[in-house]
Amino acid sequence: MTYQELIKTYSKLAIENGLEDEAVKWLVLELSDLTNTEFYLNQKTTIESKKLEEIKEKLELYIYKQIPIQHILGFSYFFGYKFIVNDDVLIPRRETEELTEEVLYLYDEYFSEKKIDVLDLGTGSGAIAITLAKEEPNMNVVASDISLDALKVAKENSLVLEANVKFIQSDWFKQIEGKFDIIVANPPYIPESEEVGITVQKEPNIALYGGKTGVEPYEIILSSAKEYMKDFSIIAFEHGYQQSEAIKHIALKYFNDAKIIQKKDMQQKDRMTFVVVGSKNGQK
Repeated sequence: MTYQELIKTYSKLAIENGLEDEAVKWLVLELSDLTNTEFYLNQKTTIESKKLEEIKEKLELYIYKQIPIQHILGFSYFFGYKFIVNDDVLIPRRETEELTEEVLYLYDEYFSEKKIDVLDLGTGSGAIAITLAKEEPNMNVVASDISLDALKVAKENSLVLEANVKFIQSDWFKQIEGKFDIIVANPPYIPESEEVGITVQKEPNIALYGGKTGVEPYEIILSSAKEYMKDFSIIAFEHGYQQSEAIKHIALKYFNDAKIIQKKDMQQKDRMTFVVVGSKNGQK
């Protein structure tokens, strides 16, 4: 069997089982031990039998056991970095890359080459915190999570990627000390009653579900954040695309003079809210 035939066969099976065929292509590529260029130049090459059986075994875990591709591989890419992931952490999404990118833009706009303190609440795999620390050395990054298992993964990622991040076990702000220039969070925001895809169900519930409406974690964070913010500071959130108005309302409830910036993701869905508190050089 060639790579082309293998992908065609299992892509069809994936679609028949309500799964993404693109995931099949990615898994085969990663397991082929070939570079992207080599892989696409060898689409019609017959796969050596041992390698073929290995790939088939992993493909069947995805198709028949609905195990996420990232869990099968043990890693996921985020912002160009390779992050260890398992079923103790949320798999990093493209939308979260966009949030991280926007935080870096805000740093350039408001802080420009100054050393600042950043807090990543609910860090999971550490993707946001580690990426910020790697991309902007002027950020002194602290990352927290309630889950010790998640923190174990995040610390391993920080070690492998050689990032300078301090990790703390904390239920939101409970064990946090100090004040921060930027607080960033991608809390669980799926309403308890909402159904999710089969593979998403394999991820930790604590990282997915945000209470009855999905916005409870935002209320918790915003109601307590003031104590941990400097005179001028920014809170950056990712959220569900139908939650922007609710989160804006909660933000203004606790910070009635804040500047609220809301942005869409690449799919043109309302995914990000930024709460700018205080003034910088006479302007918000």
